[in-house]
Amino acid sequence: MIENCTPAAGKTRVGAALGALGAALVLSACTASAPSAPIQTVPDRPVVGAPPTPATLPVELADRGYTPAFLEGEPDLVRVALLLPFSASSSAARNEAAQLLRAAELAVFERGGSNLVLLPKDTAGDPATARTAAQSAISDGADLIIGPLFQDAVAEAGRAARDAGVPMLSLSSSSAVAGDGVYQLSFPPDEEVRRVTEYVGALGATRFAFIGPASAYGQVTQAAYAETIEDLLGDFPLPETVMLEEPVSDEEDAETVMVERTFDTGLVASQFYDGGVSAMTEAAARLATVGVEELDPAQAAVMSGANWAPSPGSAFQVVLLPEGGDQLRMLAPVLLYQDIDPLLVKFVGTGQWLDNSLAREPALAHGYFAGPDPEARTRFEQVFEEYYGATPSRLAGLGYDAASLAALLAEGGYGADRLTGADGFVGVDGLFRFRADGTIERGLAVYTVRGGGFRVLDPAPERFGPAEMSDDDMSGADMMDKPVSEPAF
Repeated sequence: MIENCTPAAGKTRVGAALGALGAALVLSACTASAPSAPIQTVPDRPVVGAPPTPATLPVELADRGYTPAFLEGEPDLVRVALLLPFSASSSAARNEAAQLLRAAELAVFERGGSNLVLLPKDTAGDPATARTAAQSAISDGADLIIGPLFQDAVAEAGRAARDAGVPMLSLSSSSAVAGDGVYQLSFPPDEEVRRVTEYVGALGATRFAFIGPASAYGQVTQAAYAETIEDLLGDFPLPETVMLEEPVSDEEDAETVMVERTFDTGLVASQFYDGGVSAMTEAAARLATVGVEELDPAQAAVMSGANWAPSPGSAFQVVLLPEGGDQLRMLAPVLLYQDIDPLLVKFVGTGQWLDNSLAREPALAHGYFAGPDPEARTRFEQVFEEYYGATPSRLAGLGYDAASLAALLAEGGYGADRLTGADGFVGVDGLFRFRADGTIERGLAVYTVRGGGFRVLDPAPERFGPAEMSDDDMSGADMMDKPVSEPAF
């Protein structure tokens, strides 16, 4: 269960600049000084009735400049290719491809004009096949390419798309493959890390630590964490000197004296592990050597994570845990075992925390994480379930958003000036926009784990602030959200 418990004051720097947005797919124009109001184009309630007639051509299609019989004579035909791993060796990838195709068909059915057609192409989950699929789509006259799903496939298909000057909406979470006509429509973890780190920074935190997997995902989140902390505190944060009350002996009734202590600020420690609970325990032990603040039982009795504030006596006040599922259920208790107390040190994470199976994990209670606004996805899920009799996957919304964007922009084309509009889009997972370098900026909410569920501490923004774009990038658009329970591909 997700509740909204937004405080009347105390928004983060990002929250204050942006605000909170509803669920709609919107196309709008704006000026730099006054963003235009979004126009809702999603259904107000579920549409009931028979499933839509497929708005696609066969996956095997490879005829040059093909025009289906039912669109013969249609002026200004718009072809949108959909590159997905329909025949991948992984059943999970094949299922995801099917879900994305269904969602894209639903978007075209709801929004597409009579001159728009989808061209599905099979990448087989293979980079070389993905490049061939992109070349086939270009030969078929594709005006826009959606996909592929995996980073290596995007890299190969993107080369073909760039050579032909055809824009691509990548579904990979990797920012490395974006740019020069390839736009990242996904859930990059660095956006989630930045949002939650800025939130705790606004609460006064100045000392940060990291513990995470020695994987590509762990490296990306650590780098984003370090960059955000530098933005908050500067490249060379100054040490902090504080006066602390400390006992003069280890006895319970010992007198206390005021002691001056100096702490490093910024990212004071990063620990990686490669393996399960044993490797996590070793990494947590190394992290604890930085310094663990003791909390006596009397103090603990009057404290809760709900009223957390950065402790002046902690060597680090915040620790990022970029894990989800069973891995997170192992990692969080390991920190407690090493006396890293969440009453003093705030545990924070990524959208992988937005998983109902984690909501009752005691070690995560009152932790913070960033993720998409839950309200934005509701109508999409209802409509999808009415049509197809099944709940859409986490990533299916990307297929819906991409095809909706294709339909909304079809008349004016898919130029960079339209795709990188400053107002951005509101889609299935809330507010987003493409930066000039092709990466995605998402408007995210900040959540806390509380009472066996999730509560919104700071809502997702209603509008973006000024974009880091050229003065010519003045047009934008909006689209239609659910918890992140697994990493994006």
